[in-house]
Parts: sequence; C-alpha cells; structure tokens
Amino acid sequence: MNQLREKLFAAAQKLRRTSEEIVAVPGMQAQAQAMLDRADRLEANRFTVALFGAFSAGKSSFANALMGDMVLPVSPNPTTAAINKIMPPTDEYPHGTVRVVLKSRDAIEQDVLRSLAVFGLHASGLEAALAELGKIDVAQIPPTAKPHYTFLKAVTKGLPEMGAHLDGELLVDMQAFKGFVAKEEKACFAEYIELFYSCPLTDQGIVLVDTPGADSINARHTGVAFEYMKNADAVLFVTYYNHAFSQADREFLLQMGRVKDTFEMDKMFFIVNAADLAASEEELQGVITHVEKNLLTCGIRLPRIYPVSSQTALLARMHEKGKLAASAEKVYRQRTQTAEGAELMPAEEAFKLSGMANFEAQFLRFTIEELTQIAVNAAIGEIRRAHHTLTEFMRMAQSGESERLARKEAAQTAQASALTAVESLATNSFERDLAKEREELLYYVKQRLFFRFNELFNFAFNSSVLKDDGRNMKQALQGSLTDLLRSISYDLAQELRATTLRLEKFLNKQGVMLAQQWQNDVQAFASGLTLSPYQPRQVETLQFAEELPVAVSAFQPALALFKNTKDFFEQDGKLKVRDELEKRMQEPVASYVAAGNEQLADQFATIFTELAGVERARVIDQVNAYFTGLYAALDMNVDLDELQGKLDRVAGELQ
Repeated sequence: MNQLREKLFAAAQKLRRTSEEIVAVPGMQAQAQAMLDRADRLEANRFTVALFGAFSAGKSSFANALMGDMVLPVSPNPTTAAINKIMPPTDEYPHGTVRVVLKSRDAIEQDVLRSLAVFGLHASGLEAALAELGKIDVAQIPPTAKPHYTFLKAVTKGLPEMGAHLDGELLVDMQAFKGFVAKEEKACFAEYIELFYSCPLTDQGIVLVDTPGADSINARHTGVAFEYMKNADAVLFVTYYNHAFSQADREFLLQMGRVKDTFEMDKMFFIVNAADLAASEEELQGVITHVEKNLLTCGIRLPRIYPVSSQTALLARMHEKGKLAASAEKVYRQRTQTAEGAELMPAEEAFKLSGMANFEAQFLRFTIEELTQIAVNAAIGEIRRAHHTLTEFMRMAQSGESERLARKEAAQTAQASALTAVESLATNSFERDLAKEREELLYYVKQRLFFRFNELFNFAFNSSVLKDDGRNMKQALQGSLTDLLRSISYDLAQELRATTLRLEKFLNKQGVMLAQQWQNDVQAFASGLTLSPYQPRQVETLQFAEELPVAVSAFQPALALFKNTKDFFEQDGKLKVRDELEKRMQEPVASYVAAGNEQLADQFATIFTELAGVERARVIDQVNAYFTGLYAALDMNVDLDELQGKLDRVAGELQ
C-alpha cells in the first residue's frame, strides 16, 4: 500500500513540474492549470470501500479485522443501525474523534409514519404518531413487521434525550460512539457517523463505510446503499458460513447483479465469514459452491469468493500488538489448535490461517493497485499531450521566415475551419440514441417484475403469517398484501435506479464518441492538436416513488377469494388469489414504470444538452489555445533555447 501511495505522489509531482514548465508558454495556461488540479486530486486521493452484508453476518468483526483492532461494536438490529464511516484523521478531526450527524425531525417523522403504516395506523406529527404505538397488538405482529415495531419503540425511548439534537451534529469520543452504535434508542436518530481513526487501512487514504444490514427497513438506506454500491471503489459483501441467504440478502444481491456489468472493472468481493466452522476442506468447498450458485441466480457471474475467519484474523492482529487478554488468548489457542502451555502461533501465521492475508492481497491487487495505475496513466497521458504540443510549437518556431509566413496564413484558415467543424457538429442523433436506449431498458422492467411475481407473492403470503392459531385472519391477509405491495414498489424502484446507472454508462459512452468525433474533425485542420480526454459524468440518482399509484382497496376483491388456510395452502385457493392479484397489479405497475420513464426522460435530456454544450465549449477553448501558441511560435515570440529546454525537461518526466 505504501508503494501505491508513493506512486500517486510521484505522478502528482511530475504533473506539478510539467505545469511549471508550460505555464508561461503561450496557449498552454489552461493545460497547466488542469495539471495542477489533477495533481491536487492525486495527492488527496481517497479510496472508498463499502461494506455490505446481512444482519448478524459478522460484518463488524470483519471490519475490525481489516482495521486490526476492536473498533466497531455490534449494531443492535438492522432497523436502527446508522451508516458508519471510518475516516483518516485530519487536523480538524484528530484520531479518536467521532462526528455524529443526526437526522432531521422531518426525516424521523417520515420514518415513524412509514413504520406505523405497516400496522395500518396513521397519524399527523411525530408525537401523535408515537402515541399510536399502544394500539398495536403485539401478539398479532407478523415476523416481517417486528423490525418496524422495534424501531418505533426505540424512537419512543430515545426521543426525550435526542429530540433537542435533531437536525444537528455532535462531536463525541470513542466511548460515546459505541453507545450510538450499540444502543437502539440512540442509533435510530443517527443519519451517519464518522469515526476518524488511524489504522493501517485509513493511513493509506482508505475510507471504510460500514452500511446497515441488507435487511434494513429504512427506506432511505436503500437509496444510500445504491449510491455506495455505485460510487465506492470496492464493494465487499459479507455472508455467514452457515446462514442461508435471506429474502433481504437476495434483494440486495439482485441489485448488485443488475449493476455489476455497468462498472469499468469488477469491484465486488464476496466474503464467507466464520469459515473455520467447516469440519473439512470438502465441507468448506461445498459452502463456497452453494454461495456461488446463489449469486448466479442473482445475476452475479464468476464472483470472487473468499472464505475467512474474521475472529481469528482479529485475534492475530491483537496478538501482534501484545493486546491478547487471557480470555482472548484461550480462543486464539482454540482457533490455532495450540495446546495449553505451548508457545502461541506467530501472529503472521495465524493471520494467514484466517484467510484474511489471501483476501487482502487479492483485494489490493484487483482494486487499489489497478485504480492507482489508472490514475497514474491518466497523469502521464496529460504530460504526453503537453510534450506533443511543445514539439509542434518547436517545429513551427524552427521554420524559415518565408515558411513561417506561409504557415501562419494557413494556420488562420485552419483555425477558422476547425472552429466551424466544432460548431457545426450536430448532436440530434446522439439524443435519439439516448432516448431509444432508455425506452429499451424500461421495456423489460415490467416483464422482469412479473417474472418474479410468484416469488414475491409466496414470500408475502406464507404459512408463518397466515396461520390458523386464533389470529385475526383479515388483518393478517391485509398485512400480507401490504408486504407484497411494498416488495413490488421496492423492486421497481431498484430497477429504475439500475436503469439510471445503465443510462449513465451509455451517456458517457456518447460523451467519448462526441469527443472522438471532434478530435477527428479538428485534426483534419490541425494535425498537431490532441484534445484532452472526455471526463465521465456522474448522474444523480433520482428519488422514485415508494408506493404504487393505486389504492389498497383495488385489491380487496382478490383477498375476498380467501376462504380459509386449508383451502389456501392445500387446495387451489392460493392460485386463485395470486392470479387475481397479478391481474389487478398490471395497470399500477405499468403506471409506475411510465412515471419513472418520464422522470428519466426529463433528467437525461437535460444532462445531455448540458454535456454537449460544455464539451463543445471546452473543445473550442482548446482549439483557440493551440493556435495562440502556434502563432507565438510562428511570430518568433518564443525563446528557442528556452523552449528546447522545456521540451527536454518535459520529455524527462515521461521516462
């Protein structure tokens, strides 16, 4: 890792030296400034690693193993968990400082109303909503609704203390940080928590983002999770050795499968935690094969899977620091199969045994190392472009007087022709292609939803919820319908988010094609001009509706087909209810997709218009700057010896 950081700093220094050389050369000021900006970005470069996983998959222990110490406590439950960011310390926020950013009162109120609605209850205002909690019959709560009840109880308990801090932030120490993570009545009020902590990971500029479990019921977490999935430099998904994938895991992994191919490089890593529970190598391979098959059903092909024991890895790190307590040493001996009284296994050997050493090596090689090289290559490309321009200016300046006069006249014509070519390039076909791509992508969204309908129906209308044990069956059916509607709108919103990312990729592909077209047009008149490469745009992910555009009453005729549990599960009752619901779901789903299509059409039409305008102006600036330098060389307004010296020194930066 140190070598990688040094590479970035070395590339930044090359850019700064080259910028210094060219800044006084006529027509190269903008390029000199662009180099300084890139150098700043290289030196401040941070890699973001997003950690995902099911609740209780051992995510916190895995994060602790990565950091080499007991830093993160275990979150109480996925509903109340906040996003934790482990950041490199700064002058403003030294090691051990914790910044807690709290939700706004409105955000808490919306979360509460959303959870209350799961129980068919509605209210106006936060306090009034919490007062409704007493109306919930705890004995009647179905399993899927329990996290919502837990959340509501946590808000009720914590509001007296936390209410005054809403919409603000708190600076606390490590001890208080653990309270915000481990105590539900505090955790539920935190939007996110930043811990500034020095460890081998953060010392190299890596930010570790520990996200709430994939089974978080917080609606905003879904959008935030998507942004980290999209923008993080690496994505780690942790699953537990003997846990089957839950429905929440599957939904999250399906989204990973939807967007995996939009990334320039494969940045996803899958961790099978507690691998030391395997009785044999054969059993371990069986688990890995099982995980691989599950990932394939979610559209994730050829995944990189790493079996690890986070606990063994963390104990090895603690042993390395001489921080093993007596109880921890006992576990360390068990994990490393070291007899009582015998010398402890060396930390490095135990770390290798845990599987973490192999994972870290592969992880660094596939992501950080590759990303570093991409950044360095881009910097070298900038320097090469400057060298190419200086070479052209030198060639012009060394021409004879009559040749210079002729070239100046030709250059004036070439500049006018190049600018005309840039101005006249039509972008209508690009706009049409973008619209066509959007229509095609959305055409399949509805089809995929109904392809999954049976699975979503079975999950919502299952025997653990619809049980003849004295519970209110009408209420249970209503709960199942609510779950189904929520699953469908969730699935559709996820599809639209994935579509945004696919359209972003297509848009950037068009940006590259536009830049290439302008490069070809310009070089027809100015063969020595190499345009700066197109910089990809990041598109903001829109907020999509959380509910289908339909009243729940529209589905009551389908629920009326339910006679009793025996008819439903043992005869054809289930089929009748499902078919009727599927029929009545067609129009609301189509309307939801149509509304999403409209949102995306407006967004991408605006973005493309802005992109085309900005890129055209950027090319025009570069054409004018190039010819400014060319005229200076042809007018002999440059010192040939000085220019040659600059050329030689810039060439030296390319060695």
